[in-house]
Amino acid sequence: CAQFLRYIDWLLTVPLMCVEFYIILRAVGAKPILLWKMIFFSVWMLVAGFLGETVFRESSVLWGVTSTLGYVGILYEVWLGSASKLASNSNDPRLQGAIRALGWFLLVGWAIYPSLRA
Repeated sequence: CAQFLRYIDWLLTVPLMCVEFYIILRAVGAKPILLWKMIFFSVWMLVAGFLGETVFRESSVLWGVTSTLGYVGILYEVWLGSASKLASNSNDPRLQGAIRALGWFLLVGWAIYPSLRA
């Protein structure tokens, strides 16, 4: 039951984080495709993680790797992909700082969170 509730929480909060990136970057030309790519990666990450933890426990490592690919997709967009390029080209240090702070939150916060709940 706790796993189910945790994933319900994540299904709300993780895509909202992706929406934050889009809203911040929309002022400098972000297109809706950025939003949909990040939401796609977040849903991929969450669904694969949920399936590995609850339905297909015997192959949880495979599902964990599959889930991590979604996480890497989000990180790519933020650190090297279109979100990063839009922030770099903005010449706005506050926007660049906001994207960098969110990027670090995703990289460090999301990477250590699974070990904190174990």
